[in-house]
Amino acid sequence: MELFRRCLAAVIVLAFVLPIAAIAEDKKEDSEEQNSKELELKACGPKDKEVKYSVDTDKSKHPTPEQPSDKALIYVLRPAMMGMAIQTKLAVDGDWKGVNRANNYFFFTLGPGEHYFCSQAENHSLLKLKVEAGKTYYVQQHVRMGMMKARNKIETMTEEDGKAKLATANLSTWQVK
Repeated sequence: MELFRRCLAAVIVLAFVLPIAAIAEDKKEDSEEQNSKELELKACGPKDKEVKYSVDTDKSKHPTPEQPSDKALIYVLRPAMMGMAIQTKLAVDGDWKGVNRANNYFFFTLGPGEHYFCSQAENHSLLKLKVEAGKTYYVQQHVRMGMMKARNKIETMTEEDGKAKLATANLSTWQVK
């Protein structure tokens, strides 16, 4: 009889606790998805698909500007040759900054504070980065094969790795179509 009571108690607990845990997990996933959509809107802006570029590579120049004391200098690199002709666009706080192809880089400055980065190929890859005035940051766009286009992932790089990859990359040039 004691075994029956324990089994019955376990069944009752499972019948009530598991559904409550599943509901809590669903709410957590909904919250994470909402946060992700909010982050994507902050990073990419509302009209990310509308920005089209004509892009080229300038192998004759390799500019590396002086670090401004009142802003952060951001290098965006795509040092790998995979997906050579595929463009990876980059926006910060909803403002499109530029585009890379294989073995390219571009740069821009940002005011100090927290910023939201959006790298777009077939997918969006998001990054939240707090930058400080007078510092240089290196951000890499990784590319891999997707269903129809290249997929990408954006991440920060160490200064050492960023400088090494920057030395071998070519300047990306573009115009908005």
